[in-house]
Amino acid sequence: MSRRWSLAKTTVRGVILQLTDIQKVFLDNLLECYCAAVRWSFKRLLDGWKTQDIRLSVQSNFSLNSRQANDAVYDASATVKSQKELVKLNHAGAANKVEFTRKRLEKAKFFGKKANLKRRLGKEERKLAFWQKHIDAGTFPPVVFGGKKLFRERCKGNITREEWQEARSNRYLSRGDKTKGGNLNTRLYTKDCNIYLDIAAEPVGTEKSVRYSRITVPVYLACKPSKKTGLINGRNYRQMVLEYLKTGSAYQVEIIRENGRYYVHVTIEEEVPAPYTAHNGAIGVDTNPDGLGITHADYLSRFKESLWLPQGEWTYARSNRRDNLIGETAVLVVAMAKQFNCALAVEDLEFKNDKSVTAKFNRMSHGFVWSSFLKQVERRTAREGVPLVKIPPPFTSVIGILKYQQQYGISSHEAAAYTIARHGLGYGNEKVPKQLVQRFVKKRDTFALLTNWKQWSAIKKSAIAAIKKQTEREVKSLVSWQHHKKQLLN
Repeated sequence: MSRRWSLAKTTVRGVILQLTDIQKVFLDNLLECYCAAVRWSFKRLLDGWKTQDIRLSVQSNFSLNSRQANDAVYDASATVKSQKELVKLNHAGAANKVEFTRKRLEKAKFFGKKANLKRRLGKEERKLAFWQKHIDAGTFPPVVFGGKKLFRERCKGNITREEWQEARSNRYLSRGDKTKGGNLNTRLYTKDCNIYLDIAAEPVGTEKSVRYSRITVPVYLACKPSKKTGLINGRNYRQMVLEYLKTGSAYQVEIIRENGRYYVHVTIEEEVPAPYTAHNGAIGVDTNPDGLGITHADYLSRFKESLWLPQGEWTYARSNRRDNLIGETAVLVVAMAKQFNCALAVEDLEFKNDKSVTAKFNRMSHGFVWSSFLKQVERRTAREGVPLVKIPPPFTSVIGILKYQQQYGISSHEAAAYTIARHGLGYGNEKVPKQLVQRFVKKRDTFALLTNWKQWSAIKKSAIAAIKKQTEREVKSLVSWQHHKKQLLN
């Protein structure tokens, strides 16, 4: 077991309690001044001002101290960088969509389908020209602080001016500094088992320097004990923050006003152990909308055991219920890998917005919770020190169905998980069985020169074509392969 440690950022949420009228007015003014400073800095950055000049101007124009001014300029600069990166991503996605639709148009045969694709292509080309214009000019679309949706509502007169101003002035960010005890402007400390937030207020001049008076407010950090046992369910984030404050390390505090309440987000650096050395192979996980296929392979990639973990609620449960189920499943999978002293192998799935897909696929990909599950798994493995291996997803299901499903008498998802586990152990070059080569490959010399992925792609197309010919039905996948395998190979 390795003793080296690494760092990961963790954000703990809380709420400010028992505000007096004076403290509430102060917080409202602080949030308003900070957000106005961010918007002003954002505009000056677009005008080409130097960062140091903006900081000095913000400090004098908005009655903020030097650290608050630095945080406001940093916030604005981060917004500019993120918008520029977003333009690049949108341009790349639009270009891929245009190319994909053009290929579909070339293959289309019917007049109605061609007409629909031409309309879609025209719309996508206009969108591509829009992003290309910003790429050439080095600009990005206008940014609306407060949200475009609320801005449109304000233009229509559906919300008041006060509601619009509140949406634009509802946050305050204070970065930490280890040399100043963690965070100079917003300092957390404990007293009599309670947590307080000490915020720098108006300056007080002295003969030698400028000091700032402080406003202290009580803070409650999320900590929910079980009604049955009285113990904390999951991780005790409150205690994590308290232990972290003792180290004197830097932490970030963000105050957000929402529905008249003031919430606090405290970001700390959590120590996580370096991954241990997996001696007993790997556990592969095949993610699906309705469950997980899980398979254990030993260090020589030999099949050990497998199971199907159904998760039907993932696709229709409410967001809170779904997130809870995903978290519990991630804990279970990581605990399984840790118990067997294995690595955890998952697919590096990513649905890019780069193709003109159908409405059905859009609904499926939007409701599919693979992203949330993989994020939970990645976070959990880091905390538990479990080695995590991400492998490319192409043809894992195809290889599992055609090569391993009948051999081990398992489901297609468990077979795909076995393929994932093998890839995670370094056995990524899956040889095509001789029986499939003899049945579906005519030019074997040329076939042997192809890459492994192209070999499996060719076998998949031939197998689907054979099933289609035998059943005389439209076939798009290998779901029915086991049913027709004996007849096709004989």
